[in-house]
Parts: sequence; structure tokens; C-alpha cells
Amino acid sequence: MSLVTGPEIEAFEERLEDAVRTGLAEGLDVIGYGEVTIAVKLATPHGDFACKRLVPFSSSEAAEHTARLIASYIEQLGACGIDVVETDTPILERPAGHVLYCVQPLLAPGTLGPDFLRGRTADDAAPYVRRMFELIRASVTPSLAPDGQLSNWAIEGDRLRYLDVGTPFLRDENGNDLFDFTEQTRALPGPVRAIVNRFLLRGILDNYHSTRGQALDFLGNLIKEGLGDIFPPLIPIANEVFDLSPEISEREVRAHYKSDAQTYEFVQSARRADRWVSRNILRRPYPYLLPPRIDRYG
Repeated sequence: MSLVTGPEIEAFEERLEDAVRTGLAEGLDVIGYGEVTIAVKLATPHGDFACKRLVPFSSSEAAEHTARLIASYIEQLGACGIDVVETDTPILERPAGHVLYCVQPLLAPGTLGPDFLRGRTADDAAPYVRRMFELIRASVTPSLAPDGQLSNWAIEGDRLRYLDVGTPFLRDENGNDLFDFTEQTRALPGPVRAIVNRFLLRGILDNYHSTRGQALDFLGNLIKEGLGDIFPPLIPIANEVFDLSPEISEREVRAHYKSDAQTYEFVQSARRADRWVSRNILRRPYPYLLPPRIDRYG
């Protein structure tokens, strides 16, 4: 049984399309922005849901292929012990492309990883972080990987839930990505997209399939989440659980995060410039809702 009905997701998409046309998101209950996607609350008579809208796909085949990959991804993560939040993947056909949503039940306030750990000491956070590291370690292989950053986890009592399945990190036996990530970089301005696809994308994706990369991403991202004060005492846990050699250091974490932050800030600056050109020079709606400026350095 689907989490939401066809008419509900159709009406929701119409609201979001209106926000895109006007450039105004005030009428949407935005839960959070990714670097490319947006998650918005959908309230229904039978519950509230988080709807993550992927960049519209170029064909129905690409959208349907992605829906099948997401189902396989959830199954494989589950086999590794990761408790993935129930997810539906409705597809809508639109003139701009085939829209795929990841729809999940909305979790209780305060359970998302950054919110749960905010205000806690490193000692308080350590048991939860260790469990996340253990699950990441169990699921990272050459063919499978989660996006293990704290913002993709929720803590419900003793239960750890995993959220982010919209871009399935799955590879075949030859190391080729099964999901076409260039479908999602279509949201970037042309010149930036060419740079990302040719020079950056493979390295970004390789990072997910590396336990060292996962550890650096998780720890460094705590700075962006306003939790930079608790990450140094968590480094020894990462070195232990991921069995890293040579061990990572605070300096390496900060350097890794700074490099990532500069890359993503460049991408978002280019998108804001592209939006300005679309609206003010070309006099046409910009087809994406962009995140507000992010303080990436805490």
C-alpha cells in the first residue's frame, strides 16, 4: 500500500511547481535543502510525510530505473543491518521531465541526528556515533555504500533509522555506478555541470565507497551542523571502528571538510548566479528552488 495517494502527490507537485514559477517557497513547509534536492512536508488526513523531490529525469525509463534501484538499495542496506525508513517512490510525468519523489513518514521533531546531538557533550554523543560508524562499516563495500552523514540518521529511543536513499550508491562488479548521477547534475549551470561531471563526480562518489572517506565526511560535516566542538573526541572512535591505518587526525578532518565546503559553495554560488541571469536577463522562471546561504564553517 502506498504511503500517499496519486491525487495527494499530484496536488503537492502543483504547489511545488507554483513555488518554482514564482521563486517563493513561503507556502511550502520546507524540511531541509540538500546541495541539489529539497525535502518538503506533506500533510494528509492519514499522516504527515517528508517528500524529497529529485531533479526531473530526462525519460520515463530513467525515472523507473531509479525507482527500481532505490528499492534494491533499501533491501541491500537492510541486509547490512541498516533500518531504512519506509519509502515510496511515486513518479509524475511533467513537461520539464519525469519527477520522482522519495516519500517517507515524517519523523518526530528532535529525532534527526543533528537535532538529537545538539547540546550534548562528546561523551553523550559517543555511543550513538559508534553505532552509526558500526553500521556504516558493515555496509561500505566496492558495490554498496550509504551516505553516512549525521543528517541522514534519526534516533528514536534505542532505534537508529536511516533516511537518505534518493541517490543509491550502487556499483556493478566492474565499479560502474548503476545510478546515473549525471541526471541529477542537470540542475547545475552548463559549464559547472561539465566541470563536475568530468573532473569531480567520480572522486566524490569514490569517497562513499571508502571507509576512510565515510569517516572524514561524517566528522567534518559536524562542523556544518554546528557540532564542531564535539568531533575531535570522536576521532579515536572512528579510527577504531573503521580500523583506519594510518589513523585520521583532526587536521585531516578539517582539511577534508574545507575542501568539500569550498566545492559546494562554488556550486551553489554558480546556481545563484544562474538563477539571477534566468530571472533578470532571460526573463524566465528559474526551474529549481535553491537553499538559503549556508554557514559552512560554523
